[in-house]
Amino acid sequence: MTSTAASIRSKLGRIFSLANLVGAGVAFFIFLGFLAVDGSNLAIIVGAIAGGVCGAAAWYVLAPKSVDGGLHSAIKGIPFLGAIPDGEAKPAPALSSTETYDRYAGLLREVEGQTNGRVLLVSSPGPGQGASTVALNLAIAAARAGRRVMLIDADPSPNGLGRFLSTGREPGLSDVAEGTATLKEATRFWSLDDGSQFPMLPSGAEPTDLDALSGVLVADALDAVSEHADLILIDVPPVAWSDTTPRLSAHADGTILVLRDSADPDAVSTAVSTLTAAGAPPLGYVRNRTAARAIAAPHWLRRAAIRAGVLGAVLLAILAAYTAIQLLYSWSRVETQTLDVSAVDSLLAEGPVETASPDDAVELEDPSDSTLPAPASRPAGAYETMLIIGSDEIANASDVILYLVRPTNGADPFMVSLPRDLLIKNPCTGGEARINTLIKGCPSKDINGPTLLSSKVAEITGIAVDHFAWFHFDGFVDVIDAVGGVELCFDNPVRDPDAGLDMPAGCTQADGQQTLSWVRSRKTEEFVDGIWRTVPGRGDLARNQHQQDVILELFVKLKRFSSPKELTTKVASVSQSFILDEGLSLTGAVQLAWRLRSTDVETIRRIALPVRLTRTTKGQSVLVQTQSFDQLLLDEYGDTLPEEDLINGENAALG
Repeated sequence: MTSTAASIRSKLGRIFSLANLVGAGVAFFIFLGFLAVDGSNLAIIVGAIAGGVCGAAAWYVLAPKSVDGGLHSAIKGIPFLGAIPDGEAKPAPALSSTETYDRYAGLLREVEGQTNGRVLLVSSPGPGQGASTVALNLAIAAARAGRRVMLIDADPSPNGLGRFLSTGREPGLSDVAEGTATLKEATRFWSLDDGSQFPMLPSGAEPTDLDALSGVLVADALDAVSEHADLILIDVPPVAWSDTTPRLSAHADGTILVLRDSADPDAVSTAVSTLTAAGAPPLGYVRNRTAARAIAAPHWLRRAAIRAGVLGAVLLAILAAYTAIQLLYSWSRVETQTLDVSAVDSLLAEGPVETASPDDAVELEDPSDSTLPAPASRPAGAYETMLIIGSDEIANASDVILYLVRPTNGADPFMVSLPRDLLIKNPCTGGEARINTLIKGCPSKDINGPTLLSSKVAEITGIAVDHFAWFHFDGFVDVIDAVGGVELCFDNPVRDPDAGLDMPAGCTQADGQQTLSWVRSRKTEEFVDGIWRTVPGRGDLARNQHQQDVILELFVKLKRFSSPKELTTKVASVSQSFILDEGLSLTGAVQLAWRLRSTDVETIRRIALPVRLTRTTKGQSVLVQTQSFDQLLLDEYGDTLPEEDLINGENAALG
């Protein structure tokens, strides 16, 4: 336990050194400074680079005081055994390359010249130095040179020699140490292509008792092997990352220390001290994956550049995490409701359950006006859809019913507005009603308004509604204000006292209240030649056009954000303005927003639902659909949509 605690303290000491802490602090405050001045994407990138460079510079100023002269001092007095070039640091190149075999053969002679011991550890100060590949290739070179060598894997992690074995790691060293397997049962033989072979002892499973590795069973096994072997190589985990190495040092005569040029001097010094204290001091060091022949301390610029890159990446990761947390918080504040169209289908099967109120129920003077073939059902997954609903809380009716549809086969997206006075059959009451009254839902069946309306939109278009966004007009005002307003342009001054509209000629950056007045106006007048006159084409259809114009302008505004800060600000400002369906997750919303972000609004087609004005028996004006939606899509897209049902739809429309 004492060794484990000391190892943990050593790791934490290196991570939280003064140089690292000061460098990280400098990088963080430099980065914050750039974000405070300008939160744009360019400022974020420049700030991350500047923070990383300044943090690395601060680290460099402080680090030399704690590394005792660098790597030269850390390995002072330890013999240099040889260098392994970077291109030869493969798992077992000594099997196929004569040059590599000669290099390891020379390394073997240097090892034998430095000690009379037979049991040697092969280790490194930290991970990524390549000690396992050096141990394996050194054993191969020894076997080919006629030496009696045994290779022992003492690293049960995925980075040990076990990754080269097809026979698995068990039984192995840990089983021998704990007495659950004999040396003979655990040993395998590694055969080479020249017919030579050498015995190998795998690691076994993670030992349940590390102290067993320094126990008598391992000592007896090594003694037994030593009677027949010239050399026993034990590949052990990095010194600073495992307590296995100090325990096996009790059986070893010394250690071959494997280093890369980028090895941390502090880690090397700690490894040398640990191995020496444990009784297996470094007999020499091997430079692995190097381009040079003699040891040299890593160049300060390279080490500083690595830290600068890491610090910059960490700063960007912190900003990304902070942005994600803000988005999650904003998303948690969004009100949601169920979208369960299957409940409406069940309702239709059962028949109407409520009686229409006097305000909703209508009867046509000519009932044949409402007869129209049903559209074909579209394939699941062929479209991504969003129903946008805008309603007046006082009137409890929807003034905006806008359906956005994106074909998944790459065809142009389209939008269609359903007039508020469109006459439909209400599945809740079984009677005729205006479509805008469906937002009341069917309370007796616990079906909310957006679900009931979505079911009817799907019935009219043949395209299922994936998601809805429902806003009351106060929320609409907030959304428009949150994006800085939208531009409205008029040739002449316009007004509509009923809607509160009063706009001058020319272009105005309209705020939320002005924009709402425009999209709700049904009795728009313009000032021409000194008099107010009715604007041609006013009414529901004109309002639909206004709504589409504003939604597209709003879409352009929302998809523009120059930085994560602007994104989170926009999301936070509109999070309580909409009611969304609970099936739309944050991940789904982000994916949907990202796809819409790349959509050019100029490619969004506007499909007008053909309607005809007629009257009810009470003299009320209503609109009836005059053409199948299938035929509309055929006229607009031909056969480019992702389905074959359009052909059937055309026949149904014509029949």
